[in-house]
Amino acid sequence: MTQQPSAAVTPVPYRFDGFSPLPALGGEPSVDARPSVDAPTVPSAHAVERVVPAISVCIAVRDRPALLVKSIRSVLAGAFGDFEIVVVDDGSTVPVQEGLAEAGLLADQRIRLVRQRPSGISAARNTALKIARGRYVTVLDSDDELVEDGLARIHECLTHTGARWIYTDYQELTGTSSRIITLPSYPSPRRMLWAVLTRPRLPFKHSGMSIDRELLLRLGGYDEQTPIKVDIELVLRALSSGVHLVHLRHPVVRFHRHDGNISRKRLVGLRIWTKLIERYTRPRIPGLALLVVTFRTASELGKWLITALGR
Repeated sequence: MTQQPSAAVTPVPYRFDGFSPLPALGGEPSVDARPSVDAPTVPSAHAVERVVPAISVCIAVRDRPALLVKSIRSVLAGAFGDFEIVVVDDGSTVPVQEGLAEAGLLADQRIRLVRQRPSGISAARNTALKIARGRYVTVLDSDDELVEDGLARIHECLTHTGARWIYTDYQELTGTSSRIITLPSYPSPRRMLWAVLTRPRLPFKHSGMSIDRELLLRLGGYDEQTPIKVDIELVLRALSSGVHLVHLRHPVVRFHRHDGNISRKRLVGLRIWTKLIERYTRPRIPGLALLVVTFRTASELGKWLITALGR
């Protein structure tokens, strides 16, 4: 196929297959759903009819060349082969293309790369969602790695359970220490929604989540009006829509905890938490939302204090 790069996207070596009409919930098909930094909303995007491969591993990145290479190589080294890797370079100072070329990865046809102007994590993940071709998308943060049997375990869970959205346990690495984080399971979307709102530690890890691509498109993708906590907003939106998230009891991702983790911006996140609680609690008891906000504020400040004293 002859590549037709849009003016808004810097052309790099990747294959693009186009989109077929599929309106979002309550919406109409758009004229052009190709990735573009000037059209970042996903509700008007179209899904691909032809489902190849089974899984699209989607990585959004900015200025993490060495970590990105490790992340990509962890996927390539896995035992499961029916995948593609979609990398969105969200305006890195040094283009990701250069780092991948230096690492000898550009020739691998399983890697598809697009570069856009700095637009934020939500827009970058939406771009990856637009060009992904797999039936499922697996989210991988650019500083995380998949374990060797990660995709195989994910695919087995998806196909054997019929789940459309799964989250997994993970391995947390801090300096020279590591531990396995085992997450809880929930019998219903409503129970998990309240756990997300009230538990001090989130009951899910976004990196490693695998989602039916058409379902994610129909939900509207990532909210580009939310600057951080975008994974929490997406999960709450899915749960409030009745989507059941299935727990895979296996550590699929190696998560590196460091000072650059976005989740450490707790004070900035308090304002976002307040909005999310007000949006998704819909309490019948007067004052319940305020109580949850108070609890969440104390929890976030407590975690920030522990982190500050421990480093």
